[in-house]
Amino acid sequence: MKKTKYILGVAIILFIMSFLCGCGNTEPVQASLSIQETSWSEQGSSTYDPSIFNPLQKGDVVYDDHFIKIKVKSVNESRIVLEIEGHMVEPNDDGTINLDAEPIEKLELDCGQSIELASTSMSAGFNLVISYEQN
Repeated sequence: MKKTKYILGVAIILFIMSFLCGCGNTEPVQASLSIQETSWSEQGSSTYDPSIFNPLQKGDVVYDDHFIKIKVKSVNESRIVLEIEGHMVEPNDDGTINLDAEPIEKLELDCGQSIELASTSMSAGFNLVISYEQN
């Protein structure tokens, strides 16, 4: 009877430990995230070289500027999920910006996918093109 309780107790502890350890991806993923920024104002625009992040893992901060912070929430070879703190929106199809749009707080990109985000201002601002690709 004691042996059965002991085995059952060990099994429960191992189950709980395996569940807790599997909740987040802590191993680096060999895929690339690139972020290219373009700033603009009434005087013109400037496009900067893209920032490329490789390897990637949960918790990485991949952008922290202009009161915007982008952090990796989860990542694997086929998909990345990013958390966005700040006010970024997708531009309209014609390139205009909906100033009343809800800010994007979570962004999911499949491998090979890109998205453009824009700041919500009228006189000067910036756009980010974020791409997730396999190496």
